[in-house]
Amino acid sequence: MAAGDKAGGDDAAAAAPLLVPAAAGRRRRCPGCRTKERCEAHPGIPYLNFFYIWIVCLCACKSYSYS
Repeated sequence: MAAGDKAGGDDAAAAAPLLVPAAAGRRRRCPGCRTKERCEAHPGIPYLNFFYIWIVCLCACKSYSYS
């Protein structure tokens, strides 16, 4: 047996320390990383976010029209 071999033959446990965790390249409070994670988790068109932006724009335009 070589020096790096294990007696049990557990290849998954032997390779686990060599794998890089998925979140290793991401920072905790980075807004770009959060956005990327959100996009990966929910693919498609974010209609709810568009609705929120539309409401804010509608309210902002309404307040300027009465000035």
